Amino acid sequence: MLEPRSAKGEHLSELYCLPAEFSWNDLGSWASLYEYQLDTRLRGDGDGNVSETDGHLAIDAVNNYTFSPKKFVALVGVKNLVIVDTEDALLIANRERSQDVGKIVKELGIIGHAELI
Repeated sequence: MLEPRSAKGEHLSELYCLPAEFSWNDLGSWASLYEYQLDTRLRGDGDGNVSETDGHLAIDAVNNYTFSPKKFVALVGVKNLVIVDTEDALLIANRERSQDVGKIVKELGIIGHAELI
């Protein structure tokens, strides 16, 4: 979108740049979102669990990320999981493999469930 305009030249493109300093986090996976929230202490508990839920309870559960904004979630004896609950799907993955969601998206297209993508 910007490349065609910038090709017109510096003075004809009507693009402007403002210098700014800000931090950047590439939140390209559920694991990176977990790490960001844990590092910024937004939702982490003392056992490394990050929860975006309507309440949660964790017993012998460590280093998990749970997204289920409309449900209470209980974790028992699990570690290093990403759990994402949406209205039409549930994802459970090891945090170290959460970047493999792209493989699921590809497979859903192949098996005819594009509505879940």
